[in-house]
Amino acid sequence: MNYLVIKNGFVVKESAIVTEDILVGGNKILQMGQHIERPTSETPVIDASGKFVMPGAVDINRHFLPRSSGEVSQEELRRLNQAEIYNGTTSMIDAIGDFYDKNYLYNIYKAKQRAQSNLIDYSFHLTFSELKSDVSNAFDYSYIHEGISTFLLTLSLLEKVNVNILESIVKRAASSHLLIICDLIIPEVEKSGAEDVKMSHPLALQHHFEALSVLVEMGLRYKCPLMFLNVKFKEELEMISDGMEHGGDFFVSLSMPFSIDLSDLGSGQGGGNSLSKVALANSLHPLKEEEIWSLVRGKRFMVNPPLFNLAIDESHEEVLVYNRPDKFFYMRNFLSMLYTVGVSEGNINIMDLVDIVSARPAKIMGLWPQKGILQPGADADFVIWNPTFDRNLYCSMSNAYATSQKKYKLKGRPDFVFVKGKMVYNGESFYSNHSDGAFVFRTAPLID
Repeated sequence: MNYLVIKNGFVVKESAIVTEDILVGGNKILQMGQHIERPTSETPVIDASGKFVMPGAVDINRHFLPRSSGEVSQEELRRLNQAEIYNGTTSMIDAIGDFYDKNYLYNIYKAKQRAQSNLIDYSFHLTFSELKSDVSNAFDYSYIHEGISTFLLTLSLLEKVNVNILESIVKRAASSHLLIICDLIIPEVEKSGAEDVKMSHPLALQHHFEALSVLVEMGLRYKCPLMFLNVKFKEELEMISDGMEHGGDFFVSLSMPFSIDLSDLGSGQGGGNSLSKVALANSLHPLKEEEIWSLVRGKRFMVNPPLFNLAIDESHEEVLVYNRPDKFFYMRNFLSMLYTVGVSEGNINIMDLVDIVSARPAKIMGLWPQKGILQPGADADFVIWNPTFDRNLYCSMSNAYATSQKKYKLKGRPDFVFVKGKMVYNGESFYSNHSDGAFVFRTAPLID
């Protein structure tokens, strides 16, 4: 067995930060405590003094499968995996679409084939472009035999759905206490300016809130766990919060996009200004920065990693240059942005950060305690986080969310990332041959 010892790190646990050592053997954490000795004279030792040792992040909504039945680009997948690892992410989940004119079992089989080159562990949400009468049976079977414990619904498609079919899916999920994820992305709002939504899509927001109301009501009626993904507006949150107050088993993943100052390159992450205009034109109220920080201190709230990639030309190079924008620039720097604006500014603490990006998603997605925690028996997926590292990049909250346009110099980064006990990144170099991602079976959500 290959061993590794991490010495003297600030180990971030569920309820405390403790200075202690960690012994890793194979792909698992074997022991944690004071003054752990090397099992053999050849066992490598990493001194983590002054740094946080924390479980790897879990990305619950990352698109690493192709959006069509075409072959996945291995170069694209490699770059995406690199970006996730540089960020400190060690597990990710994508939605299995019905890409082929065959049954869902074939789609699961093909999704596993396409994901075999992943460097970090992965799982899937079950989803269908059309909801038919046999979907609830498919969800039930996929959970029992494939360990797929989540079903993804896109809210914008529900106006065309038979309510009885939707109800049968919710009832079946509730019977096994499985999670339905409701994606609140409004395509017309995301892709259009305010006037386009107002004039060309006058019913888009009306249908959006009607569908949201139906799901909240069904979740309450059948006591079905629901997660609402990409929540941006107070009006959405008020409907969901009202359901939670009436006993709804609900979770919320908030959209909190950041911007990095790339003015010299003429590039950026679109969406912030557009959403502000759309909100004003339709009497909506985007969630403000201080409201989001208050919410994510609650156990049922999380923060979405960046949904959109930069539209920027890139050269595929093995060597990472942190300050060089590429297609996955925001994803790669997400944890540093959250640490900078959240922890360094005193809005959350380091245990909150780990809970938000690792422990909570692992619990809600049925990965706990294999993922999302540092304890003996858990997968050795962890990050050695350097809290004092900074670089010449500045981030801010987008206009839709911030009360000011203060810029923050990015702080913190992973000095080391380990995936199942193997070092895949050391702050300078990436070791793709050290890692081999695998499909992970999941359980029903663990509710605190």
